[in-house]
Amino acid sequence: MRGKLVKLGKSSWLQRYSTKSHIERLQKSGNVNDWLLLIDSLHKQNLLSGHEMALVLAHEINPEGYVVNCFAAEIQGRCGASLQALADNPVSNVGSAINEIVKWKSTIQCADSHHRSKGYFVDAEPAMEHQWNKIIYPLIKDLDFTVVVDLACGHGRNSEKLRLFTKELHLVDINQSCLDACMERFGESSEGTDFLYHLTNGNDLHSISSNAATLVYSWDSMVHFDKLIVADYVKEIARILAPGGTAFIHHSNYGALRPDSDWAKNHGTRSDMSADLMNKYAGENGLKVVKQEIHGKEQGWGVENLDCVSLLYKPG
Repeated sequence: MRGKLVKLGKSSWLQRYSTKSHIERLQKSGNVNDWLLLIDSLHKQNLLSGHEMALVLAHEINPEGYVVNCFAAEIQGRCGASLQALADNPVSNVGSAINEIVKWKSTIQCADSHHRSKGYFVDAEPAMEHQWNKIIYPLIKDLDFTVVVDLACGHGRNSEKLRLFTKELHLVDINQSCLDACMERFGESSEGTDFLYHLTNGNDLHSISSNAATLVYSWDSMVHFDKLIVADYVKEIARILAPGGTAFIHHSNYGALRPDSDWAKNHGTRSDMSADLMNKYAGENGLKVVKQEIHGKEQGWGVENLDCVSLLYKPG
């Protein structure tokens, strides 16, 4: 049982001493590097649950893990307060700490990859016409476009379509470089549409008022988001949607096949999100799932059942 460091096998006295020293240091610092030492110690002693072990192995949450160490300072900046609070009882809270580290490691890694790779947006742009006409627009054509939020807008290939149907378009992204690219592309107003720009921390829509949006839209972006980040965004979507409003969310379904996996190592860099989890998150936040479609080879993703499109409705 976690919290009781017993039955540690051979060299148990050394393991006890090592774990105790990690705990004492962690309780003083609360920082991600000391969490990595404790998690590694508990991992080696088989004191993590199966779920925790899977996350640790998939994401290489250990003192030698390249990505988690590369972004340690940024992870600390995003969830340092949470990690400090969990350090009051670190062994009991290790599962929550692992979730926090994985959640922000994945988010920061994804943001970094899209910040550096402008070629991705150039390569993705030509496919937008087909995706919009054959997949997206048939699903959203009857929705209310009065106030639209383009979540994870990138360089604006989705916004280019959305602006034709709305007078007020909010563009949200974690990378200022993406917002800058969209500002250069659209400006503050174009052909009767006002553009508003929002830099997100990676899991929030804090600068958008409650009950303000009639449509929240995200295509070919949230497929990379860790499931816990998606959970945070669904909560925020429920807040900003006006009663009677709808969210059109394109997200990964790869978690149905590989739960607790690392998005960066999965096919199409898909996260461990799933259609079932979206149903759960929506219900927890008072949203109704009015439609779900599982997408795969027919939609051009190369693997069956890879993605899901969910329409979430906020009751009036």
